[in-house]
Amino acid sequence: MFTKELRRVGLALLAMGSLGVSACNGNIGHNESSGAGGSGASSVTGSGGSNIKPGNVTVPPTPTDPAVAAAAVRKVENLLTGMAPTDADVALVTQQGAAGLQQLISTWMTTDPYQTMLGSKMIGLFRNMFQQTGFTPTEDFKIQLLQNGGFDFGPFGVSAVGDDSYARLVQNIQDSFAMTAWQLVKDGTDFRQTLTTNRYLMTTGLKMVYIQIEMKADAPFGNQNAQPAWTIDFSRNPIDLATALATMNFSDEAPAHASTGFGGSMACTAATSGTYNGTSLLFQRLIGFTPRFPFSGSPTCFEHSSKPYLTTDDVSDWQWVTINHKATPTDQTPVVQPYDLPTLRNTTTLTLSLPRVGFYTTPAFLALWNTNDSNQHRVTANQTLLVALGQAFTAENTIIPLSTTGLDSSHSVAGSECVGCHATLDPMRNFWANQFDYNDRNDFPARANFMGGAANPRPTSIVDEFAFGDFKATGTSTADIGNFLQMVTDGNGLSRFAIAITQQLCFYANSTACSESDPEFRRVVNSFMTSTYNFAALIKEFFASPLVTGTAATGTFMTANSVPVSISRRDHFCAALSNRLGKADLCAQTATLPTSAQTATAKIAAAITSDAFSRGAQSPVTPSDPTLFYRSATEELCENIAPQVVDATSGSVYSSSDVTGSIKGMVETIMGYPPSDPMHDMAIQILTDHNTMANSATTTGGTTRPGGTGGSTSKATNALRSTFVLACESPTAVGLGL
Repeated sequence: MFTKELRRVGLALLAMGSLGVSACNGNIGHNESSGAGGSGASSVTGSGGSNIKPGNVTVPPTPTDPAVAAAAVRKVENLLTGMAPTDADVALVTQQGAAGLQQLISTWMTTDPYQTMLGSKMIGLFRNMFQQTGFTPTEDFKIQLLQNGGFDFGPFGVSAVGDDSYARLVQNIQDSFAMTAWQLVKDGTDFRQTLTTNRYLMTTGLKMVYIQIEMKADAPFGNQNAQPAWTIDFSRNPIDLATALATMNFSDEAPAHASTGFGGSMACTAATSGTYNGTSLLFQRLIGFTPRFPFSGSPTCFEHSSKPYLTTDDVSDWQWVTINHKATPTDQTPVVQPYDLPTLRNTTTLTLSLPRVGFYTTPAFLALWNTNDSNQHRVTANQTLLVALGQAFTAENTIIPLSTTGLDSSHSVAGSECVGCHATLDPMRNFWANQFDYNDRNDFPARANFMGGAANPRPTSIVDEFAFGDFKATGTSTADIGNFLQMVTDGNGLSRFAIAITQQLCFYANSTACSESDPEFRRVVNSFMTSTYNFAALIKEFFASPLVTGTAATGTFMTANSVPVSISRRDHFCAALSNRLGKADLCAQTATLPTSAQTATAKIAAAITSDAFSRGAQSPVTPSDPTLFYRSATEELCENIAPQVVDATSGSVYSSSDVTGSIKGMVETIMGYPPSDPMHDMAIQILTDHNTMANSATTTGGTTRPGGTGGSTSKATNALRSTFVLACESPTAVGLGL
């Protein structure tokens, strides 16, 4: 406890110094967004080569005050790569201002390891931007992959799934479109393709999911007509995939990592084999889950974990896959069977009954915004507008729809408070309703799920209509809506799509919106448009702008020092710690088979607020306030990580045998003060004083924090770990904009 009090004093001293030289010393807490959403946690960085072209420097060199340059580089480099600035970085921006910062940003985007770090952060941004995360797979996929099938594992849940194929597959679903968007950036492609693409980065496992969503609802309750018929040999003897597919007899081999308890037990050894019908339960078997047999309340054997047939390679072999829409979409005969993994591994083109276009038809987006026979895809259309245009339907919409086709009669009463919104919303939902039933599948005539329920017949003649903002048109396919979204403007020459994407970066960087009337904001948006929607050029232009750096007044921030200072939210904070310390996934956000130490770390990290989004909200959720909860969570996480980097049994970054060098490294790496920074020597002195006092106050004892090395630690080790925590929770480490 005494060591913590020492750190309180050190933090106060560091905060006083940080605010004294900050270029962006506005108040923390300008964002008032609220709501719930979700963010993914993978650190995947995409596949394929890179043709990133950020373009030339677009501003003249202008010398900048060294303190201002240091604060600007520290903020921007942290936002884009998670790394700390160097003296060379600061010197370049001091000499050339925004021109120098544009040069640095271009270098980070085109040079490894910075490009890899930047790509990982952009993939995290894209998961939230395109709303591909935040769903609960065991619940939200019950309508696409069917109840009692797919990811519905019964009373034992995911604890009955063996190994990590399932966890990796869920992460694939969240990552696929984000990685697709980043690969479009790497390929130098027009970013509007995020609205129209039918090419996605996919794994073999994802191809299996996309096909399985279109398979018939082959109820497990003794449906002897469902195909294929297949068996499970409960003897636990291995059966390789080729043999299993040739004989349709699959093994019940024990997984390398099975959960404990009843759900993970091998309960079927007394039986010889079980006969099943259809693909829904076979899908489960392939990902490491053996369904109960027979499917009844009193089975011979209960569901349990088995070794997956889906390999680690099958959920990491990312490649471009083109998804074509069948000329006769009512034909549900799969071109490739979902269980035919050998064929799927080499397949780069899928022909499916359901259209897959842009971000708004992915299984992740549809799972997050589940529809039903009441909503009828209204939520799907509304959230698509929120993502693509940053606006949604309101009763004040002034555009006159093309017709009343598709308008729900219960909302069409002239003069009612509902008709203004529904007059344009209801016809637009037809872009989905013409192809997706209320389960976001394609089997309109069939019952809704395993448990029965009314079906909605396939529409025969519904016109797809788009009317929003200043644009309206009719379409014939789901693909048309992506083209129509590109046509909407703000009425003054700027694309709503370009505005929405740039506004997302405002929240990402500042935790608050930019003013759409701000000349500087409009200049950046216009540069994005004139670059043919080159997202790399937008990154270069936006992050070097005073909208982010606060080096000049703008229409959004009326004085140069009013750009808000924000907390470093989880994605930023964890990326910075991992990248600066050279230890992948320090916050244990991507471990699919976590150790007990990783589980404890992940729980602590989960308490740190992260970027999210919420239903019906135009603004993403980017909390900026340093609440007591945030303060406590970051301190807990820093204490948890300290034993992994200070006098660690392996891969140690800092050593108590070199206190001087370790403290210097903490100041320059964790706190982000290069040697030339006026705060550098002061910070070293504060950490040195703390280490000296902690060393005299600390007693030898065991490490109690999760993730610690255990056993007895010396006074010197404990003191340096406490010093690391002080650096880790310093203002420049946990704040953005100081």
